[in-house]
Amino acid sequence: MSRGRILAVKWGLNPNSSSLGVDVTFLLFGAAAVSFLTPIVGVLLRLRAKSPSSDRPR
Repeated sequence: MSRGRILAVKWGLNPNSSSLGVDVTFLLFGAAAVSFLTPIVGVLLRLRAKSPSSDRPR
C-alpha cells in the first residue's frame, strides 16, 4: 500500500488559523475590560484621596 509524501514545509503563521481568532478575541475582551475598569478605579482613588469635610477649616 502506497503512503503519501510531504511535498513542502512552510514555516510561519496561518492567518486562517482558529488560534489566531482566539488570540484576537482575548485582546478585544481585555481591552474592553481595561477601558471599563479604568474610570471606576479613578473614582475610587479620587474618593480615597479626598479629605473628610469635617476636618476642613471654615
